[in-house]
Amino acid sequence: MSKIVLIDGHSILNRAFYGVPDLTNAKGLHTNAVYGFLNILFKILEEEKPDYLTVAFDVKAPTFRHEIYKEYKGTRKPMPEELREQVPVMKEVLQAMGVLIMEKAGLEADDILGTLSNACTKDDFCYILTGDRDSLQLVRDNVNVVLATTRMGKSETVLYNTDKIKKVYGVTPEQLIDIKAIQGDTSDNIPGVAGVGEKTANDLISRFHSIDYIYENLETIDVKAGIRAKLEASKENAFLSKDLGRICLQAPVSTDLSDYEIKTPDSVKATNLLMSLEM
Repeated sequence: MSKIVLIDGHSILNRAFYGVPDLTNAKGLHTNAVYGFLNILFKILEEEKPDYLTVAFDVKAPTFRHEIYKEYKGTRKPMPEELREQVPVMKEVLQAMGVLIMEKAGLEADDILGTLSNACTKDDFCYILTGDRDSLQLVRDNVNVVLATTRMGKSETVLYNTDKIKKVYGVTPEQLIDIKAIQGDTSDNIPGVAGVGEKTANDLISRFHSIDYIYENLETIDVKAGIRAKLEASKENAFLSKDLGRICLQAPVSTDLSDYEIKTPDSVKATNLLMSLEM
């Protein structure tokens, strides 16, 4: 069985940046995000020994989600400069290590990872390494999400498979999209159903399974009158939010796993880079 590890570059860098104390080299370059990223990367490489690996990054350009909702991610704060300066450094280190970097205008990293994970057959096993719970919707029998978290100032990872998601959320991975459609997401500025939070959204989907069923049977399902009124008033936003929150599984990227084989590293360049970063 082939193994592929897919990494959400910006997400893991962000987790590392906030999870590792500030570090700089002699030239004043901040390095904590790169250091934390490499620690997480080397840990999963050692544990899983994948045959294929790629790191996907977001591109600073409007995506297809902005085309259907121009306010998408409109409230997000800009990346701190101390983190921004580490992004090109991280890419340079990965390239020296022989790791393919994927990025494409109009897509988010999630869409690239979703498409590649969806292309895995029953003879493949895929690990998605991310700090973003949105990717939990991609979990299936041969796709697990390794979620990077920060606790007590330390970065750690938690593995999510279908059983873990059922235990934590009480729903299937795909139904997480419907939960977000109702509760929304303030970090991505996804509206959801006004006045309905996470607990109620989770209860609705665990009982009725999808927003399609809820709206087809809104007059007869067993919900409080106030919840019914809120659902009715925000129907358009609920379906919009489901479209915004669903990760694309058919992005225009190569799904030939052989394209993601780890190349022979440029050992001299990689060593010099790490020495300049004082690692």
